Amino acid sequence: MNQSVKTPISFLQYVFTIAGIQIGIAILSTPREVSRFAGTDGWITIVIGYLITTIPSLLVINIMRRSPDGTILDLLKTKLGRLLTRILALSLAVYLAGMAYIGLLRTLLIIRVWLLQNTSPFIVLLLLFIPTYIVAKEGTNMLGRYAEAIFYFLFWLPFIYLLPLKEGQWLNIIPLVKEGWTPILSAIPSVLFAYLGFIAAFFLYPHLTHKKHAGAGIMLANTITLIINLLITLVCFIYFSPSEMVEVNQPVISVLKTIQFKFVERIEIIFISLFIGIYSLCWVPCLYFTAYCLRWTTNGAREQKYLIALLAVIGIETYIYIPTFNQSVWLEQTMTNIGIVMEYILPIVIWIYLLIREKVHREEQLG
Repeated sequence: MNQSVKTPISFLQYVFTIAGIQIGIAILSTPREVSRFAGTDGWITIVIGYLITTIPSLLVINIMRRSPDGTILDLLKTKLGRLLTRILALSLAVYLAGMAYIGLLRTLLIIRVWLLQNTSPFIVLLLLFIPTYIVAKEGTNMLGRYAEAIFYFLFWLPFIYLLPLKEGQWLNIIPLVKEGWTPILSAIPSVLFAYLGFIAAFFLYPHLTHKKHAGAGIMLANTITLIINLLITLVCFIYFSPSEMVEVNQPVISVLKTIQFKFVERIEIIFISLFIGIYSLCWVPCLYFTAYCLRWTTNGAREQKYLIALLAVIGIETYIYIPTFNQSVWLEQTMTNIGIVMEYILPIVIWIYLLIREKVHREEQLG
């Protein structure tokens, strides 16, 4: 029996898994990063990044329609051969492992600074590993259910950011395009980091119950990411002045300090705790997809042992050395460059190769 038949995912699970990776990887960094390049016009860059992401996202679905019962690795095995596909699988594994590591690292740093200052980071990481392994070891079906549950439970959280608007200054975001289009366009590479994650469709597509809706699903996931990033970024731009946006390290968290309720103090601590669930939507699927690529490369039986190995490597590395916030920013910038190649350029290259191969095959048949 085909593995995708045993682990089906619904349309919404498919959408929430992709959107969860995108939101979890950059929800904290997007407002400050775009403001560094484009100032308060950075929200325009977020929209441009969404439009750019549309092309490779739909190409991913176009490619996967050629392999309804297999992942991208199964498809390319028949087109490129085992050796080249193994190289690609290892490249994907390294990239996805990097995505998972950045998600875990950012979560660990946030917990260390805002929640548990006196607790060993290694202990915190071990506590995060337990639910990570429980969810990831069950495969795509559990990943989809987990993403769906998190979205249903926390769908209201972004709208909390509307509360600080009463103390903000709308004049901060006008006039539009105040310094021309050059700063806006220069921020595009940094904003593309917020849309990384649609590559998950390469692995989720064969499990999708209604594959004809895969294109609409990936566009819906991108749109959810756009709306949430746009909402939070605009709130930060309206509340903070342009100079404060560059100086404040975590504007997405700092803006929560303005929210006050009579029955609770330091409301931002509660929200940060809830945000951990959103962050986990990045590292949990990425760890599973990494394990899948490694299992496929080595012809292993199941992904569990690779998951354990990955968690062990991350745990040992964290025990030895934990990067700082500034170093994590450098890692994000590096991952952005790699992500542009793996998620924006690679699907285009694969699509062109498949088109040429199919054309040559048709000509050979006619000849």
